[in-house]
Formats: sequence, structure tokens, C-alpha cells
Amino acid sequence: MEERLPLVTIMGPTGVGKTDLAISLSKAVSLEIISVDSVQVYKGMDIGTGKPPKEILDKHPHKLLSFIDPWKSYSTALFINDATRELDLCDKSKKVPLLVGGTMLYFRSLLSGISRMPKADQNVRNELSYEAKKHGWESLHTKLAEIDPESASRIHPNDSQRIQRALEVYLVSSKTMTEWRQRDQGSQLLKSREVMQFAVEPESRESLRQDVKKRFLLMLEAGLVQEVERLLDSKQMDSKKSSMKSVGYRQICDHLEGKTTYEEMIVKAVNATRQLAKRQMTWLRGWKNLCLLSQNINASVKLIEKKLRLKK
Repeated sequence: MEERLPLVTIMGPTGVGKTDLAISLSKAVSLEIISVDSVQVYKGMDIGTGKPPKEILDKHPHKLLSFIDPWKSYSTALFINDATRELDLCDKSKKVPLLVGGTMLYFRSLLSGISRMPKADQNVRNELSYEAKKHGWESLHTKLAEIDPESASRIHPNDSQRIQRALEVYLVSSKTMTEWRQRDQGSQLLKSREVMQFAVEPESRESLRQDVKKRFLLMLEAGLVQEVERLLDSKQMDSKKSSMKSVGYRQICDHLEGKTTYEEMIVKAVNATRQLAKRQMTWLRGWKNLCLLSQNINASVKLIEKKLRLKK
């Protein structure tokens, strides 16, 4: 089998400078930037997702950016297919694939494989909902603990959605969710490819909080509200589309629908973005084989370059 170039990842919370680092690195290394962002895939959603401006993208193209209509749905499975195609193209062009973004589920699914669990069954869900109304979700959690103790230990007794899904998987397939997860042997795609995993770490929790607020205010100055208005003007679009559920866009939709004032929208959007960043950091704390980078772009570029040279 032909030897593949190493795969490089740059992960990190929103607003930490991942894109700027990727662009700087692309000036020093022959690579292909592949976006790992569940919202940047949508056309026309530019300001609120922090896409680089056109003049930058012309010089430093990003794959998997702006190629889905915002009224369509996109999934982890579709991302795996699209990313796999782009990785194959990198092999042919002899360029290092650089995966950059903050959608941690996409990273995990690509690097570790995606579980192919049974699809939802509405009849089973209705039966479980009826049983929950009759006996309570704690009762169903107790039942789950008997069937699948490992899943029950991960799921809070009040988390009705996850309890329902775990029981549904068992009732539909006669296999527990734990058994389905164990069937996932990891990504076949990456078995013959070395992965070098990096993540940009914020200077501090407070600095990230301030950066998030500053970033959102700059987006508003750049015309984010007008961007959302243009998107909603399309006949195929409305605020219920999955793309409009994204952080920032959801709060602006609520404002445009008269549910919040402009000032309330800012507070809610900043808080939601901070919560997103917090969840992303939680993912990274448990990530294995991860090299943490500072927000000093020059130092981080030199470190990645050095590690790439050592692998040649």
C-alpha cells in the first residue's frame, strides 16, 4: 500500500485563533486545509461562522466550506464521506491534510469511527413515552441499568432523551447501546495513516470569555444581523431550519421575530457561545495523544513544522 502523508489536526474552542494558525502554517508547509465545522459547510453563513474573507480564501482555499444550501441538513455521516474524499485527494496531490475546526464530534467520528446504530422507531418511542408518563423516567432508568449497566452509568436518571434512545436501541435490535459501541473498531480510513493531533489552548478561561464577546460584537459590526435577514428572505428558508439553530444565528432569529430586544440578543448569543466553548474544552480535556499549542501563532507554527520534519 502506498504510504500516506501524516494527517494534522488543529482543534480548539471557538474564537481561539485556529483559522489564523492554519493559514500561517499553510505559508510554511505544502498542505490542504480541510474545515471541520458543522456550520461553515453552509453557503451564505459567513460572518456568524467566522469564515475567512474571500481575498484570504482565494490565496488559501479551505475544503468543505460553503458547499451546502442553508435549508438542507448535514450530518456526521455525510462529513465522514466528504472528508474521506478530500483525504484521498490530498494523497494524490502529495499535500499534507490539515483538518481545522471546532466540531469535536466530527473529529472523533473521523478519527475513531462512527457507530452505526439502529434508526429511530417512532412506535417504540411512543411506547416508552407512555411508560414514562405512567411510571416516571427514573423507573425506565432502572430498567436500563438492568439491561445495559454501562450506558445507565453514563446517563443521568432525569435525562429522558438519552434514556429513551438507549432503551429504543435495545428494543429495536436486541443489542445494547454498549454492544453497538463495542462493534465500532475505529476508523479503517486512518489505520495506515499517522495522525498528529494539535489543539490551541486559550491563555485562560477569562481571556477566552472576553475574546468570545469581542468576536461576536465584531460580527455584529460586520453585518451579522443583515446576513441572517438575507438568509431568511430565501423562499426555502425559515428560522426552524437546522442551520438557523446554530449559536448566534438562533439568537438573532429570536430577535428578528420580536422575542428579544437587541441588547438581550447580544447577552444570550455571547452566553451561548461561551457555553459552546466550554463544551469544546471539556471534549479536549479527555482527548488522547493531544499536543496543546499556545495562542502565539509564530511559536505554534514552528512547533508543528518541527514535528512534521521529524516524521519525514
